Amino acid sequence: MDNNVDAVITWVDGYDEAHRQKLAHYVKQKGIVRTESAAPTRYNQHNEIEHCVRSILTFAPWIRTLYIVTDGQKPPIIDALQSTPYADKVKLIDHSHIFRDYENYLPTFNSLTIASLLWRIEGLADQFLCFCDDFSLIRPVAKEDFFRGDQVVLRGDWKTHHDHYWHRKIMDFLPFSINRKTSSDHRHVQENAARLVGYHRRLFYVPHVPFPLKKQTLAHYFSENPQCLLDNIAHPFRHRDQFEIITLAHHLEIAKNKAIIDKQYTEVTVNPAHHSQAKIEKKLAHASNNENIKFFCMQSIDEATPALRVQLINWLDNRIKKM
Repeated sequence: MDNNVDAVITWVDGYDEAHRQKLAHYVKQKGIVRTESAAPTRYNQHNEIEHCVRSILTFAPWIRTLYIVTDGQKPPIIDALQSTPYADKVKLIDHSHIFRDYENYLPTFNSLTIASLLWRIEGLADQFLCFCDDFSLIRPVAKEDFFRGDQVVLRGDWKTHHDHYWHRKIMDFLPFSINRKTSSDHRHVQENAARLVGYHRRLFYVPHVPFPLKKQTLAHYFSENPQCLLDNIAHPFRHRDQFEIITLAHHLEIAKNKAIIDKQYTEVTVNPAHHSQAKIEKKLAHASNNENIKFFCMQSIDEATPALRVQLINWLDNRIKKM
């Protein structure tokens, strides 16, 4: 078995004028009403990817290659590393590469669609970690924290599908109508993935951590279910009919008894769009003081106040340290 492990990071610069024009032109051309799935905060960035990349190089030097998947863009970290020993370790992958033979599905502005094809990167190690660009490592990690032999190491909890909670099932038998709350899109696409593997009542729900995946698991599944892949990449924006590729992969491994659930190391997520500054500062203090917190996710930093944004970036800089 190939012992190499790679990392794959998805990234988009929503402030890039070319990207803005491409998105605006596509929406106008298709007569699409811009919904939450195409909200600017999904694409805006404040160079979070620099922290993501530097954290991997610092705390997971055993990773062979870092692939940054993007749409005709180049993050500044690529040029910044050119005169360093890491220049050949970080590679840029365009959407056209992973969408080869599926070019008619481009352009796409949908992270679910893009993630569905990450395993098609040529030369990608069979075992790889998938990062969102707002994920960072904040302490050293070992390969065994993600892969042990041919098994993946998962972090998370089993949860009941939204429609199978007892109080929601009771509503089906009531003689009068009640305004029923639907599951979030984020939760719904994960439940869709679990159902594909036969988990109709529960799913293994993972937090914002690097996701261990095996290329051959996904390649085999889609060779047997090609229409499933086509249906999932057909949406240029997020759609509730889609499934989440990472959840699919994890449940495939669980079903084959190829997964180990280990919650020793955990994460902290901050989101200025939903968390107060006091709550964020409390989370940062907790992450600083707890040696078992090795993963950090910084969501929607574009919605933070300038002062809070600086505070968050400085905190990450101090954790990772400039190389």
